Amino acid sequence: MQSYTVHTPPSPSQDERLSKAVFVRDGFHLVALIAPPLWLLWYRQWLGLVLYIAALILLDFATEIASFWTLSIVNFLFGLGIALEASTLRRWRLNAKGWQLAGVVSAHDLEDAEERFFASHAEQRKTAHTPVRVTSGIPSIRAKSATPNIIGYQS
Repeated sequence: MQSYTVHTPPSPSQDERLSKAVFVRDGFHLVALIAPPLWLLWYRQWLGLVLYIAALILLDFATEIASFWTLSIVNFLFGLGIALEASTLRRWRLNAKGWQLAGVVSAHDLEDAEERFFASHAEQRKTAHTPVRVTSGIPSIRAKSATPNIIGYQS
């Protein structure tokens, strides 16, 4: 199973925030390894793209000092670093734009993650609006369920 972090934009309406929620998958991103500039462009990581191009220019100037194979290995390692930290780069960018972490979901794929997150969120809204029975002025305490409150938990 994969884990996804769910981020919502800064918006006054909760329904609008949920409709624009972004799911970021943790883990290795193969496209970021094969073509880092394309991945950076696709996710609008402008600062990362500028830094990547600057590193490529420095590597180009270093061809006079080091061999082609050494520079190829350094370039591959640089791409590997981007591929391993691609999710973190996306989360930093969303955080810098004011987006908030809404939750973490474990699922088999993105569709399953969305389904689990929104089902859990609907359940939380339903229980939040359930009236609490009051007897003798003291609110009753609901018994907690035996299942843990984890998104994606299957019993």
